[in-house]
Amino acid sequence: MAGCCIVAAVLVAAAPVSAQGHWWNYNWRYRRAVTVADVPKKQFAGEEIGVVTMPTGGLLAADGRDIRITTATGTLLPHRVLMAGPGDSVRVAFALRRPVKKYYLYFGNPKAKTPKQELKIRRGVLMETWAYTGGRIADFKQVMRILDRSKKLLGRDFRKDVFVGHNPFGPQSRICSIFTGHLICPADGQYVFSTTSRDASFLLVDGKVIVSNGRHHRPHRRAVRQGRIKLTGGLHELKVYHVSTGGAPVVVAAWREPNGRRLWKIPPGAFAPVRRAEPGILERYGRALHADFIPAHAGEAFLANRYFQRYVFEALLKGRFGGKAEYHWDFGDGQKASTRRCEHVYLRDGLYKVTLTVKAAAQTLTRTNVINVTRPWDKVTKNLLDSPAGHARIVSNYDFTAADPRDIAGAVVMLKRAGMNDAIIRAGDALIARDKAPASVLHETMGIYADTLVQTAKAPARAAAALAKAAKMTAAPDIAAEMLARAGQVALDDDKAGQAMRFFTQTIKKYAALTTHRAIRDAKIGIGDVWRHRGNYNKAAEAYRSAGADKGDAKMKPAVRKGDLARHAEDYLRRRLFGDAAEALDKWEYEFPADKLEGFSTLIRVKLATARKQYAAAARQAEQLVRVNPRSHYAPELLMLAADAYTKMQKADLARKTFRRIVKEYPESPLAAKAKMAISKE
Repeated sequence: MAGCCIVAAVLVAAAPVSAQGHWWNYNWRYRRAVTVADVPKKQFAGEEIGVVTMPTGGLLAADGRDIRITTATGTLLPHRVLMAGPGDSVRVAFALRRPVKKYYLYFGNPKAKTPKQELKIRRGVLMETWAYTGGRIADFKQVMRILDRSKKLLGRDFRKDVFVGHNPFGPQSRICSIFTGHLICPADGQYVFSTTSRDASFLLVDGKVIVSNGRHHRPHRRAVRQGRIKLTGGLHELKVYHVSTGGAPVVVAAWREPNGRRLWKIPPGAFAPVRRAEPGILERYGRALHADFIPAHAGEAFLANRYFQRYVFEALLKGRFGGKAEYHWDFGDGQKASTRRCEHVYLRDGLYKVTLTVKAAAQTLTRTNVINVTRPWDKVTKNLLDSPAGHARIVSNYDFTAADPRDIAGAVVMLKRAGMNDAIIRAGDALIARDKAPASVLHETMGIYADTLVQTAKAPARAAAALAKAAKMTAAPDIAAEMLARAGQVALDDDKAGQAMRFFTQTIKKYAALTTHRAIRDAKIGIGDVWRHRGNYNKAAEAYRSAGADKGDAKMKPAVRKGDLARHAEDYLRRRLFGDAAEALDKWEYEFPADKLEGFSTLIRVKLATARKQYAAAARQAEQLVRVNPRSHYAPELLMLAADAYTKMQKADLARKTFRRIVKEYPESPLAAKAKMAISKE
């Protein structure tokens, strides 16, 4: 009796299970419905072909050997796995049966073996691309040897025609490809073929080499490489072999039909068609409720020499879900969401494990897919880019405490462009809370973060402390020195000269012997600035001399270079180009820091601050120069500007005090009389 039960169980497992909801065979635990819009009428030998690309949820055998495709009634169809991966993705070509539009793709049987017969493709243009590993490309035999040696498949998919200026599968240089097209020749007669390409290309028809275009070269503007062959009307196999050793991988196949007047690119309509199929929801055998998602790339933005990718995720449900469903997303980069449909921006390319969890009808369903985030290479030629501000609106809501430091760097750059200062501070806070971070991240992020703390949050002490902490987060001496020197400058700008001196001195003591980074010179100049702030001319001058000269414009003599920078600063100020004026002044004082003691550059800075209505800064800068160098030729004029700033700030006592100082300390100056007149009017 027990033996009969075992036999019965085996028979049930092996037989098609039409009683189980038309499931083809329950040894295959998962399936997706795939749909084609229409099936072409068969005109030529070979199967009509459909192709589908779909996520697999990590449930597929690595090589795709467990895939089977059937009609809705369970008829098994021949197929070919074009490529599995990267990530949880598979692309499959399969035979169509007219007029059937709905098919099922089964997988998830770990014991399944590779089918004995593979679909023979005699439709479309199949592009197969591998990494080029080197070798000569002068003739067809050499190119064939290269392809025989190539092991790293980059991608395999159908194209509309043989006309590409990029690699749709990623790397844009050092690749080799085979295009296998099935050409519909409209009539008997002589056909002329040609290729143009970057580097070698060879065109074959029905296995015979017709065009040889070997060696290294740029694409030809004219059809200089041609070949002729007599063909009968009907279907013929066309192959193009292409090797691109560098630069954009351009290749084009052209023809002239019998009675044609010119060579032109072989159009998509000349190839027997392939139909794209749309995947449906992933189902598991024996389950009444199903939750799934199919990642959809929605756009990319470009900023700071990098691309950011935007995806749309939507939960797909099948079955009777009672009550309200809850949705939870984990995007694999530390970020989460809780809506059925959501947008997400990935700040770096790579493989990400995305998990959807749905809670409904007292059940918890999950689906996971590893997705390959990268540029959509087939769309790049359209030059359709998202606005970085749109991406920033999504990123501004991220939980940066859970983000990779490299993602934080990308986020901060994006948020700065969008002017989202609160989010910048949250991101910077999350970064500085770490024990360590890549040097490149600190270099790119901390300046923006510290500036935002100073300018928006009015928290310079917090900014200086964050920069000092960042110096401890990296073993790279140049970046650590940069962080400390910047901390010193923030402290000095906050009128904390003692703290600034400690930061600058520490920079030199710790890192001067380890790096030649400009931060060492910045720290030496910073020490000079501290002494200048304290009014000690001699020690400031000594510190500036120890910093040495900056190369600046090596073609100019120092006096000429100073004059050039001064003229530019004054001209920008006159034209109210305040940012450009400040930049010219910064260059001047960085290349020649000792000029900070003479007064001319300070005079222009004070005028710039006054023009910007930054009266407190104007008065402070003027007073500081006069304190450190009372003998400066510019001292009386600087004090007059300081008095004017005090007046505009409605600080009459300080203005009066400054006028009296001019009269007392600079009686020989023509401005003394003007100061007396200002006093007499009070």
